[in-house]
Amino acid sequence: MEIPLVRHPESVTIVPIDGDEVVLVSQTRRGAGKRILELPAGTLEPGEVPAEAARRELAEECGLAAGTWRALGSFWAVPAYSTEFVHVFEATELSTVPPLHLDEDEDIEVERVSAAEAQWMVADAGSLAALALWRSTTG
Repeated sequence: MEIPLVRHPESVTIVPIDGDEVVLVSQTRRGAGKRILELPAGTLEPGEVPAEAARRELAEECGLAAGTWRALGSFWAVPAYSTEFVHVFEATELSTVPPLHLDEDEDIEVERVSAAEAQWMVADAGSLAALALWRSTTG
């Protein structure tokens, strides 16, 4: 059986760090059939560069802006059947901003967890990979 190729735009995943906490989002995911915790993330709009998308998604999903941004790396989400390429950014020096409009299908709750516990609490591969990139660059 041949699995169809999913053509997906590039995306971003953000690792928002506030002191010794990581900001996560909880939302219902159809594939999981329940709410899961993950890092804030989203798809690039046409013509949008990854850094702009990361800023937009952090504001949209978490109501946060970052004073400092750092590119951590990138990876293919699921190259066996998807074209999605994920750019990962660390966001620090966080401040509250009015949240941007959520997409129609988003019902997001923001949670803060300790950086030590975050990798055990996220439930998607993209968040796990992004946290691994972050840990590998922070010593």
